[in-house]
Amino acid sequence: MCLMKSHPSPDLIIGYTTRRHLLLDLDKTSLTKTAALARLIMREYPEVGDCLILRSSEGDGAISLKYDNYQRPYHRVNGDSFHLVFDGLIGYNKACRIIEALAGVHVLNRDYVKIREFRGDMTLRISSTSLYSGLKPAPVCVTGIKNKAFKGVGEGIEAYLRVSGRRSLSQPTRQGSEPRAL
Repeated sequence: MCLMKSHPSPDLIIGYTTRRHLLLDLDKTSLTKTAALARLIMREYPEVGDCLILRSSEGDGAISLKYDNYQRPYHRVNGDSFHLVFDGLIGYNKACRIIEALAGVHVLNRDYVKIREFRGDMTLRISSTSLYSGLKPAPVCVTGIKNKAFKGVGEGIEAYLRVSGRRSLSQPTRQGSEPRAL
């Protein structure tokens, strides 16, 4: 009889939850595409404010063959995953409309919209977590993008940094790398 566990024990996962500003979780993409999407959102919806980009996990670059809903094949690169934290206090309904628009043009999965509707909030992981494949580290700040068109009050990024254990963008991340300022 084997007494070894087949998977890691459940971990406490700490998340940041809000209904006041926009949070996005982008999986298997590049920093270039993530930053371009953030700029597009800020141009179309200036009220979202500044944007903080965090790397939530690193991909291995493996290329696989996948099939879409119509059974058409496409190549999928296992890229990094990123979190976007926007600063403007836009409210839950406006954030959901932005998410629905992104899902409508296939930037986000339709399931992402359904999960937001079911949960009634926006949540991003801020702690490390155990997976079957090993430990997934806590998200780290990569960069910030300043929204020159934003005229409102922004508290989203500061609230996120406070909850995740940092006082400001200039404070080093948990991995010791220095993020670039907004």
